[in-house]
Amino acid sequence: MSVTKLARRKLLKSGLGVSAAACIGGRSALASAFPSHPISLIVPEGPGGTFDAYGREFAKVLTQQMGVNVEPINVEGGGGATAIFQLFSTKPDGYTISLINIPGLLTRKIPGNFNLDKLTWLANVGRNSEGLVVGAKSPINSVADMQQLAATRPISFAMGGLGSSSYVATKVFAGATDISVKVVTGYKSSINSLLAVARGDVDAAIHPLSTIASMKDTSLIKLIVTFENKSSVPGVPSAIDIGQPDLVNVIQWQPVVAPPGMDPAIATALSQALMTAAASPDVAKWAAQIGTTPFALDQTGTLSMLDAQKSMLKRFNLLPT
Repeated sequence: MSVTKLARRKLLKSGLGVSAAACIGGRSALASAFPSHPISLIVPEGPGGTFDAYGREFAKVLTQQMGVNVEPINVEGGGGATAIFQLFSTKPDGYTISLINIPGLLTRKIPGNFNLDKLTWLANVGRNSEGLVVGAKSPINSVADMQQLAATRPISFAMGGLGSSSYVATKVFAGATDISVKVVTGYKSSINSLLAVARGDVDAAIHPLSTIASMKDTSLIKLIVTFENKSSVPGVPSAIDIGQPDLVNVIQWQPVVAPPGMDPAIATALSQALMTAAASPDVAKWAAQIGTTPFALDQTGTLSMLDAQKSMLKRFNLLPT
């Protein structure tokens, strides 16, 4: 059975536990009883990437914190769009929430009534700066080397699909550095695309530093720049070091959303739970181990972040028309 079919079955089951009394009592009764049964946390990618790591860690911490089981469910495909399609089809009762690929999905023209602005934006729980990697045996050792090679042919970049966070990062990088790129899609996970770089199937890839860290000790890839103000990796230059400050704004965020029309009281409860989890010692310890950054934003802060990302994408002509 595919990951997506299994996820759909689990999501349908998650909506069956609402008691008749809560339904009769209306939304206020649901809010006062929340949560009363397990919560599904959709992860918008397959196992192995940064969203998957966040989903599993926050599901564990939220389970301890909220007193009900929070189950991470991987729904891969469409650069995170498939996960959001499923979220839109669930009830806004608080029992199905999802991580969402931002800024990636902001670049997609999503058909139908799937307007991202209609979602209930609960919180942001983390942020990940990106990094550019090439194969260990690649003759490319710097962005300057890549620019020289790009004068003779396009540089191929591996990624999951159009609208993935890697796609956005690659397009911004190409625009900022004036490098001609060839986008190679279809990799089902970040690890698969990094393995493609290691094999030499493609020239390069851009991924969150926390994802790259999982392979940095394999000697299969080399990191040539971090998209940071100050590099967190010894011996590797930052975006500022190479004169590309725009790359600092290329961040993979970790927002959590719910279906449209959620009871504000339930949304507030979930937002507060996510904020508390993001600030917990367990999450801090986990984040240090994998090299990511917990970054809690409430509902208002998350919407402000979203507006800032839209402005950045507009500068690079990446917003759909």
